[in-house]
Amino acid sequence: MQPVDAAGRRRLLQLAWQGTGAAIALAALPGLAVAGPRPRLGRDPFTLGVASGDPDAQGAVLWTRLAPEPLLGGGMPSRAVPVRWFVAEDPGMRRVVQRGVAAAVPELAHSVHVEVMGLQPGRDYFYRFSCDGDEESPIGHFRTTPLPDARLDRLQLALCSCQAWNSGYYPVLADIARSDVDLVLHAGDYLYEYSPLQNARGVVLDAQRFSGETTSLQRYRDQYALYKLDPDLQAAHAAHAFAVIWDDHEVQNDYSGITPEKEGGSLETFIARRAAAYRAFYEHLPVRRAPTTNGGLRIHRQLRYGDLAQLTLLDCRQFRPANPCGVGETPRCAAALDPRASMLGVGQEAWFEQAMASAAGLRWNVVVQQLLMAQLKLDAGTPRERFWNDAWDGYPLARCRMLEALHKSGQGNGIVLGGDWHSSFVNDLKLDFDVAGDAVVATEFVAPAISSGGDDTPYGPYYGPSMPMNPHIRYFDGDRRGWWRMEFARDTLQAELRFADSVLRPDAVVAAAAGFQVERGRPGARRTL
Repeated sequence: MQPVDAAGRRRLLQLAWQGTGAAIALAALPGLAVAGPRPRLGRDPFTLGVASGDPDAQGAVLWTRLAPEPLLGGGMPSRAVPVRWFVAEDPGMRRVVQRGVAAAVPELAHSVHVEVMGLQPGRDYFYRFSCDGDEESPIGHFRTTPLPDARLDRLQLALCSCQAWNSGYYPVLADIARSDVDLVLHAGDYLYEYSPLQNARGVVLDAQRFSGETTSLQRYRDQYALYKLDPDLQAAHAAHAFAVIWDDHEVQNDYSGITPEKEGGSLETFIARRAAAYRAFYEHLPVRRAPTTNGGLRIHRQLRYGDLAQLTLLDCRQFRPANPCGVGETPRCAAALDPRASMLGVGQEAWFEQAMASAAGLRWNVVVQQLLMAQLKLDAGTPRERFWNDAWDGYPLARCRMLEALHKSGQGNGIVLGGDWHSSFVNDLKLDFDVAGDAVVATEFVAPAISSGGDDTPYGPYYGPSMPMNPHIRYFDGDRRGWWRMEFARDTLQAELRFADSVLRPDAVVAAAAGFQVERGRPGARRTL
């Protein structure tokens, strides 16, 4: 791959993203909502369900995508289609409080993103879409947040990540759908780019459409449609608002910024692929219209729950340079200790420091990101000692800066949430993990996979022997699939880890396997179950 200077990199990014930025702006034009005669689709256009996301005190983002032929490109006409939306106070949709018309445009795969405003804080609402006269979507539910200065005594969150469709079913998401939570945090790997032709579900797919790795916009759209046809994923989205961030597999395994995992091909080709992946991400998820300065999609953002908690969501992929020590597991190299190395990029790091300052005075300060933040030495103290460079261990000084900013915002109330590893962790976070007596400044919970790895890909035998050499890792399970149910109260966080007994059956049993408590002002988790 040929190197490109900074000016050339900016030009390539602008070229790759100009279509997406224009399409997002196009979808916002009110005149398109009534463009052309109403088409007669003749088939159910709501095959991919509904979703809501990023709630605030006035509303949320409501999403659907018209796709009567979801695995054949959608099956929609190549023009804008009006879609009616309704928000009600009751699940029967009798007490409608808001309604409107949005445009489903072909430039965004006929997806719809309605950013509802003007609702009441801290309330339950229900929503539905309609199209083609009498075609109605399923009914979805979301809960607005309290006003920023309101006293809040309880916040219930679900934390999950890594849902490879080909690895198995989603009993974990079915369990989340049945649970009473205020918000679902999805920490990335919502989609996997690999071919789903060989899958644990035994589903036969079109070999021409789904062979090979996903690289084109149309294939990313088809891949998302395949995932979103799952009934348990649809049920979880219909039951709760989501806040979603991406990790690597939404584009390509272990990529960094505009650097692909492996050498080969041109920089222009990879940037175009990344742009297609980011565009499809927006098209299929309930996220707000927030382009970056180069026309990309900004996913780092904040959600506020009264005076109880601030949730700060990060982007650990889009802005970082190539991993200083390369890909995979290696000994720590000198480049990793360069203070200029940044996981978040200079702009997002500055934004993060401001976000941490704004959390001062709140009961809990929660950082949601994609990766394992705690240090994990593999074969520590031996000639084979190494680190996984794709996680925060590849950027140790950037991690230290981040933890310092989190610690300054309010001692003892910092919680870091992550995913990616297909494993469950509970960790003490320190500024220097190699100093035994260094103070614990925050507590980390890492979610297991929803399905990725299936029933037969245990990580315990590989990582388990290194756990005694990492005493700040208080709990580890690398063998089971599940999610974290978290309840924040004024002075305590209760975290319950729930595992499925299999992901090879959609009706598998999901049950509590471990529990932990964190006291505000005393970082570090105590096991309760």
